[in-house]
Amino acid sequence: MRKKVLAVGLLLCLLVSILSGCAGASKETNKKEESNSKENNTVTDVGGSNGASEGADLSDPWAKYEEPVTAEFIKAVDISGDSVDYTQENPFISLVADKLGIDIKYKWVSTSSAYAQKVALMLASDDLADIMVVDMTTMKQMYDADQIQPLTKVWESTATEETKNLMGYGRAISFETGTIDGELYGIPMTTPVLETMHGLFLRTDWLENLGLSQPTNFQELEKVLYAFTFDDPDQNGVDDTYGIGISKDLYTHGYEIQSIANELHAYPDSWVNKDGKIVYGSIQPEMKNTLEVLHKWYKDGIIDPEFLAKDFNEAGKITAQGKLGAFYGVQWAQFQGDAFPTLFREDPKAQWTLIGIPSLSIDDTPAKAIVYDNTASFIVVRKDYEHPEVAVKLLNILHKIGAGDATDYFPTVEEFNEIWKYWSWMPFAPESVHGNIVKWNNVFKAIEEENRSLVEYNYNALDLYDKQMEYLIKNDYRTSDDTASKDIAAGQFSTRYSGVMFGYASDYEGRGLLEYDMRGAIITDTMADSLATLDKLELETFSRIITGDADLSEFDNFVEQWKALGGEQIQNEINNYYGF
Repeated sequence: MRKKVLAVGLLLCLLVSILSGCAGASKETNKKEESNSKENNTVTDVGGSNGASEGADLSDPWAKYEEPVTAEFIKAVDISGDSVDYTQENPFISLVADKLGIDIKYKWVSTSSAYAQKVALMLASDDLADIMVVDMTTMKQMYDADQIQPLTKVWESTATEETKNLMGYGRAISFETGTIDGELYGIPMTTPVLETMHGLFLRTDWLENLGLSQPTNFQELEKVLYAFTFDDPDQNGVDDTYGIGISKDLYTHGYEIQSIANELHAYPDSWVNKDGKIVYGSIQPEMKNTLEVLHKWYKDGIIDPEFLAKDFNEAGKITAQGKLGAFYGVQWAQFQGDAFPTLFREDPKAQWTLIGIPSLSIDDTPAKAIVYDNTASFIVVRKDYEHPEVAVKLLNILHKIGAGDATDYFPTVEEFNEIWKYWSWMPFAPESVHGNIVKWNNVFKAIEEENRSLVEYNYNALDLYDKQMEYLIKNDYRTSDDTASKDIAAGQFSTRYSGVMFGYASDYEGRGLLEYDMRGAIITDTMADSLATLDKLELETFSRIITGDADLSEFDNFVEQWKALGGEQIQNEINNYYGF
């Protein structure tokens, strides 16, 4: 691929430094002559090669335009229940107009399923909205067609430090994939990398019933899972429990096998750096060892024998029924099948803990938990739009309100709540606006010290602290007859595990115990043609090995087929993308 991105491993702060001081040569563009008089705005019109408004003061991210500036967007929405007319003004859009002087308009609003097709038609006719959210392939097509402008300067000058830190937290490689020829053309709609870390959810009341301690390595974990299966951990006298749950998809947000593999130093469904090259983890020798372990567990009855008929939500229902002692998943996996809320309401004895993957290594080398930059969409700006900084100013206000101090906008939490519920109605809103990891770290510290002032910096953190204190710390609603309060308490009990996972992720990042998937939003030419076939081959082969329908030696045949059907070429393309 001829377009190069910044070197692998750069943190956002390093990216910003490069973008501000030593950006590479940008694509030559023909500048539209500006013959008409421009609006007399605090931030004026585009003219620089870096997408910045000539003569504008971009250093004040909160400057309000003296005359309103109109920005036209498009939006994909999922229609469910009562329909919402996103083209109509709502309180959040009114706030943006009042505080920043930005008048948000929609060129069109579409269902998610039709969005890509409508965008393709726009590109073909060159009838673009001012600011759009597109995937990486579309961003590159728009760049090649000279339809979008570089955003290097407006990002560096207009984005607040809070916005930069939150969107780049945890090594967001999406800023690299949004960069073409040394210029940032697509601001990534970042999905926080650290929030993708998985861990082991383990039932501790069963440990107590069996007189077992929490496992500290993979061998101890295996003994626990066998005991959970065969030693009547729920003490009901019936052989009706399983040690661990997985689902038919194998790689998913919960009830998955990649975390088990991580503890065995394997990284399936991931592209990782190994010996100076990017390799696909599913074809490495360590994955064969993982499949051998999983087959043994399945043969011995540790895994639900019907897992191939269940997606992760159906697998979660086994947990909700009190029949499962352990599962792996992301920070919200406990909600699958309404598992933890159901157990909280219906089984006061059910207690769980969360264990980080590095704690359960197979040997003396600490395991590393895989994390992903799942960012798939990028904010791009039409080449001739005169106010590219509008995109960044919207990101600023979203991050300030969602994760920072919004007291100058809302004197009370009640006023904040009335507006914040409309955040998803904005033209775009990356998940980073929640500031989850920092928020939870502060909430846990405030709970430990019973110091509410530690979370008064942010209304979302304050609300979380108050609810945790009321429904979990100060009162026990688990056996209460107050149904409404019990439901809130069930939600807070379940949500708490998300906070624990975030704490682990932050700690492991600092200790170098995370493995980073390097694919991100990259779609190479061969991926577009072959990836679906390769994924199907992998899922079918691994499932057959786990269940015993295929011998373990089938793994070696899979590796050869995978390479021959396009996998080796994809691997070469990804390495070329990173300049390896």
